[in-house]
This record gives sequence, structure tokens and C-alpha cells, in this order.
Amino acid sequence: AKKTVSSTSGMGTSVATSPLLAHRAAKVVPARMEQMEAAYLARDFSTVASLAMADSNQFHATCLDTYPPIFYMNDVSRAV
Repeated sequence: AKKTVSSTSGMGTSVATSPLLAHRAAKVVPARMEQMEAAYLARDFSTVASLAMADSNQFHATCLDTYPPIFYMNDVSRAV
């Protein structure tokens, strides 16, 4: 299914309206990248998967924090 809001447009709106995005970029992403790299180098797939899911969940939280909110997930995505 085609997204109703393009990634480029959505990012611009999120940058302009979501305080969560600024916090995420400044505080969360740098630490998560270090954790991800360490898990990858250790070949710890379970940790890589957990970090990827946490990041995906937070991305979608940022979309909801955007005004107007952006909904990229559909019922099938949420069911997974």
C-alpha cells in the first residue's frame, strides 16, 4: 500500500513539530548505535533484534508525536 505521507515530507513535519524527535536524535540514537555495533560485532542477533524493534517502536512514537500525527503502520504491521 502506498503511504499517505512521503518519508521526506513526514521528516520535515516531524523536525518542525516533534520534541521527541530532537530528544531521540540527541540522546537516544547515539547510545543505541553503540549498543547495536557492539551486538553486531559480538554476533548477538537477539540483542540486534531487540534494539531494532525498540528503535522501530520509538520511530513510530515520533510519528505520533508529530503534528498532525503520521500513521505508517497498518493493521497487518501492528499484528506482527
